[in-house]
Amino acid sequence: MIKKIGLLLLGIVIFFFGFGMIELGRTDPEMSADTSSQVIAYVLGGCMIAGGAFLSGIKGYELYEKKKESGKNLIAKELRSDLFPEFYKITEDKTDTEKLIRAFRDDYASFFEQPGVPENDAIQKVATQIYWHILSIKKQRLDQKGIRLGFMSERLGYGAIAPIRENKYFDGKYKINEISETVQAKEVFTRDGKKLHTKKCVETAAYRVLSAEMKTKAQVVCPNCGSASTREDLIDGCDYCGTKFTIEDLENRVSEFGFRHDCDVEYAKYKSARRKMIPLFSVIVGVPTFLICLILCIKNSISNGDSIMIMIPAVMVASIVVTALTVTMALMFFIVFGIPLIQGIASLRFMSGRMIKKMEKQNKANKKVEDAIRRHDPLFSMNGFFSNLQNKLAVIHYARGPADASAFVESQAAEAQVSTYIGRYQDVIDMQVDTIRLQGYQVSEYLQEMSVAMRLSLLLEKNGKVKRKKETVRMILVKDKACKSQAVCAPSFTNCKQCGAPMSLLAGRVCNYCGHSRRLAEYDWAIRTYQVIG
Repeated sequence: MIKKIGLLLLGIVIFFFGFGMIELGRTDPEMSADTSSQVIAYVLGGCMIAGGAFLSGIKGYELYEKKKESGKNLIAKELRSDLFPEFYKITEDKTDTEKLIRAFRDDYASFFEQPGVPENDAIQKVATQIYWHILSIKKQRLDQKGIRLGFMSERLGYGAIAPIRENKYFDGKYKINEISETVQAKEVFTRDGKKLHTKKCVETAAYRVLSAEMKTKAQVVCPNCGSASTREDLIDGCDYCGTKFTIEDLENRVSEFGFRHDCDVEYAKYKSARRKMIPLFSVIVGVPTFLICLILCIKNSISNGDSIMIMIPAVMVASIVVTALTVTMALMFFIVFGIPLIQGIASLRFMSGRMIKKMEKQNKANKKVEDAIRRHDPLFSMNGFFSNLQNKLAVIHYARGPADASAFVESQAAEAQVSTYIGRYQDVIDMQVDTIRLQGYQVSEYLQEMSVAMRLSLLLEKNGKVKRKKETVRMILVKDKACKSQAVCAPSFTNCKQCGAPMSLLAGRVCNYCGHSRRLAEYDWAIRTYQVIG
């Protein structure tokens, strides 16, 4: 678009230069005395008039047809896009990964728009069971407070940064695909149609997608009764004790979803903003300079009694030359001083090298602890453990009362400790785990013990007002020494030893039918201590 408009303006300038050339040949005394010079001036002027008229006519007609077809607003929009490139929207899915995460975002939005917690919802087909449980208890908290969550998102492209970035690896139990998607998204919390809070999500959606690695059809030991069965026989529950299993046939199931800052995307934004500012700065400096020169030159030409046909091209040339020199000098100053200043200010939001090194150091520390765990539990999955922690934190933060919050504790002392935080968590409507640090692991004669610290981002709503809060939680978790990770199965239900009713291990250790509490450490990590330290 800018090319068409530029050629149109060039044609107009050439057209007027042609008239100026003819007028110069007619009025200049020296050229009037020399017939050959006068003829050359007339021929050149005529050619310039014809060429300028043809060029401006063609481009003017193209713009006119485009205006008739799409309207002047689209022309203005395309011109702005050419001058100041915008980030572009991506609507087409070309790969299975792109289709999967778009389907997840659509199902996620649909799930929270519906009242209640629907059964057999579409999101259950794309999310792991444990992540589905986290979403369902969050939905229960929102429903309890009469809040609806609207989620809007779209995929974007930023410069040369790929809109979808994947990091695939095998962690010993699962095939992991860590996906980063460049998006523009927001969550809107409303009550009775009134907006309470808008959570604008940062530029990158982060997904963790799991697939189970099935190498053989070997027998799997039931963690409830110890009997061995084939994987296929366990689909409907253990033949001996009835324990039902989640058979992790995870064919690309989302186990985690959230929003993060991405260094590459942040830098692409900065470069795009820099590209925008240079033409913007040129326009801001150039237009006033050109107009001032134009006025001064016209005034000077009139006072000298110049012919109007000579004055117009001369004035335009003088104005263009002065404007070009002024803009060039101003741009040099801006590039030398302005852009470094902008980059310095912008870098305050970027992840500095120190922060990145700190994260890398923490990842190495986590890997060291993971290696220590795997010496005792070869099939331990860091991703599975993190999902387990997030489920426990979600249950505690969205708990309706002490009974819910203490579902994963080891003892009455731990139950009392967790219960002290219930009051402050009643207003939580959103929780996101930002970082998880494994601080230590040891195995004693009977137990495995893990120390973990987590940094959380919370949204709290009270009396129609929503505020953000950061929280650091430190937990010590324990489970029996003999309780180890299964190859591809994890019990989702076991039977209550008191009344025989099914018990969901995702919901904790207490039977919903008779209230009997069983020892969770036999099957899962149980909380020994829970402290908010910041």
